[in-house]
Amino acid sequence: MYEKRPPIRNERPGPFRVSALESLPVVIRSAILFSAFLLAGCTLSKPDPTTSAARTKASRASTRAAVGHGQKAGAAPEVILDEAVLGRVVSVNPVLRFLVMDFPVRKLPVLEQRLNVYRNGQKVGEVKVTGPGRDTTIAGDITAGDVQVGDEVRED
Repeated sequence: MYEKRPPIRNERPGPFRVSALESLPVVIRSAILFSAFLLAGCTLSKPDPTTSAARTKASRASTRAAVGHGQKAGAAPEVILDEAVLGRVVSVNPVLRFLVMDFPVRKLPVLEQRLNVYRNGQKVGEVKVTGPGRDTTIAGDITAGDVQVGDEVRED
């Protein structure tokens, strides 16, 4: 039905019909033009000493305004990391009095550590971490109180 036509002389198959050798002058021109723009931008961007001094004064004034009560100007702010153990109850077996707790990766409890259980901000129980643990979860024994799934576990 359709006949395959014979290829035209010097015709290359595919969407790109220009050889690398034929496109070399275009690449060289583009590289020279890019270098010229790069050098022109570097030589034209010299700071003006009068405006940079004004910017320095303005930034010092804003720094003084941002310093809080009891802080020294120029002193780095003090950062205190929260090292407390804080997790959630994910499973409870009230008959055997054990639970499974989930903690963030940053701070896991150690074995035999005693933790308090809170519900809506009120202390409702105490647990002792017994293990085993896997990834961010660890098991524990309920030593006092009534514990439910979703309660907060933390040390005090």
